[in-house]
Amino acid sequence: MSRQIKLVTAPAPVVEIPGDMPTLPLEVYEQRLSRLRARMEERGLDYVVIYADREHAANFAYLTGFGPRFEEALLIVGQSGAPRVLLGTENLNMVDFTPVRLEAVHFPSFGLLGQPRGGRSLVQILQDAGLKPGMTVGTVGWKYFEAEDGCPAGSIEVPHYIAAAVAEAVGHELPAFSAITQDGPVRNVTDIFMSPAYGLRTELEAEQIIVHEYAACVVSKAILDLLNTVEVGVSELELGSKLASYGLPLSAHAMVSVGDKARFGLTSPTDRRAKLGDFLTTAFGLEGALCCRAAFIAHDAGELPGVDDWFERVAVPYFKTAVEWYEMVRIGLEGGAIFQLAMDRLPKSFYGWELNPGHLIAQDEWVSTPFMPGSKVKLRSGMYMQFDLIIAPKPPYFGANLEDGIVLADQGLRERIRALSPQTWSRFERRRKYIKEVLGINLAEEILPMSDLLAYYRPFLLQKDQIMVAR
Repeated sequence: MSRQIKLVTAPAPVVEIPGDMPTLPLEVYEQRLSRLRARMEERGLDYVVIYADREHAANFAYLTGFGPRFEEALLIVGQSGAPRVLLGTENLNMVDFTPVRLEAVHFPSFGLLGQPRGGRSLVQILQDAGLKPGMTVGTVGWKYFEAEDGCPAGSIEVPHYIAAAVAEAVGHELPAFSAITQDGPVRNVTDIFMSPAYGLRTELEAEQIIVHEYAACVVSKAILDLLNTVEVGVSELELGSKLASYGLPLSAHAMVSVGDKARFGLTSPTDRRAKLGDFLTTAFGLEGALCCRAAFIAHDAGELPGVDDWFERVAVPYFKTAVEWYEMVRIGLEGGAIFQLAMDRLPKSFYGWELNPGHLIAQDEWVSTPFMPGSKVKLRSGMYMQFDLIIAPKPPYFGANLEDGIVLADQGLRERIRALSPQTWSRFERRRKYIKEVLGINLAEEILPMSDLLAYYRPFLLQKDQIMVAR
């Protein structure tokens, strides 16, 4: 990259929350169910059972339009007919608040401890739904395993009592841990939903992109409000109060930390107050979007305690890598190329990063990632991905972070988004213009910037009009 990374005075991007919140129509859910059934036929599956709880609901919600609150839930999908959804007492009426056609079944044991239980056994419910001896059933939770993962390939991650009931319903017992295989009568098929190479949820429809873009607008405003509130003496709790969700479901807990506490970025805010020269990290995620920033509470490098070369040694190479990442990603690129970019530009020996340099995102903050060493997974139209390269240099240095999301969209997908929501499309164009003309980043035509703050980075948070650019 021939351009230089500079610190300049420039206006912040426009940040806005649309007046109307989009929702998914029934037709999208019907198409998803048809695609799942086609995959089931390819795999020789008679049924798929999809588990959900408060933390692991994205695969379930992909087909149902909601995630369970407080309780667990189970979706039973056969080759025909309306799927059956097993819900506890508190969630039973959720089927009335989704466009999806579902057959609700009350299973009180999904309720919280102490609530009334009883009723039919889980095995009986599964058999009533159509499971019978000799059938092959796939389980879906939130994770699948391969040979190098430290568990037998095909290990089932849904709760044991559910997997055991499914096995009994089809006339089998679960094998011992060491005897687990990928081709048993009850098998883990979570990859059908989450594999970066072919997962159903890794290619978003135009309607889903429009819905997630709304969440990205809310997240962007929250993070910019927080950045604009940073001052010496402000508490983490005061900063955290700026992370307004507007009541939308979170995809991750709100994160705000200052000082040494900021080395552990996953921590929640406390009454700790910011000091001059403190490092700050914050992240905020709703279902469909997440934004993260990490920088110093200072006016310039002269106020950084013992790391006055942080800007040149850390911030500049990090931002330069982000620019190259955004300019490199495109349809057809192999994921391993992005991993190698991070290895070449930010050697782990100093920058200390451990996680992948980006990942796919949807309703859940992390679906899976094509950005692995040597990955041959090709990026595809409809993929929604995050620049998420978390560096952690050894003390006294701190890292840097500017995490936001983009969607890859071929011409057909771009045209459909433009037709369905001209307002969404106009925001994409506004962001692209700011990113090119102010930040100096040249996005490929197929990249749709989901966040109003995409690549907007203030390394010194007390200089609120100074940002990093490529010129």
